[in-house]
Amino acid sequence: MEYNPQISEENSPKEYCTWYEIEVLVEKLARAIRELGKKYDVILAITNGGIIPARLVARELDINHIQFIPIRNKKLHIKDMLPLIESRTYLIVDDIYDTGDTFTKVFGVVKGFNSDFAFLMTRYKDNNSKLSAKVLNHEKWIVFPWEKKRYY
Repeated sequence: MEYNPQISEENSPKEYCTWYEIEVLVEKLARAIRELGKKYDVILAITNGGIIPARLVARELDINHIQFIPIRNKKLHIKDMLPLIESRTYLIVDDIYDTGDTFTKVFGVVKGFNSDFAFLMTRYKDNNSKLSAKVLNHEKWIVFPWEKKRYY
């Protein structure tokens, strides 16, 4: 299945993800990461969607060092990023691998470092992600619980 660029928050049916599902996905993802047998020194959270999953994965893997990869308005702001250190291992965490655009931007920055990518979800099976808790294989827009606005 190819990525459909028409998938958007405005014109696609929505699938709402619950906090319970997030916890299940985090546990599944952490288990897959542990099965690799690789230890990570730092988690790199892709902003905005990866901040909460990164913290939850860090909790599961007992990693206390989290840094941000600043993505704002679909642009990588590398000048706002802390420098990476060659001797460290990095786990890059995001909520969803969708178009691959964010992955490509971030990969360009981390390709010389010992790093792996992990996603709670991927849109389709065939992509650059080896670590993913769930493959969607549909064209619904995913709404994560931290994206919902509550009005009181």
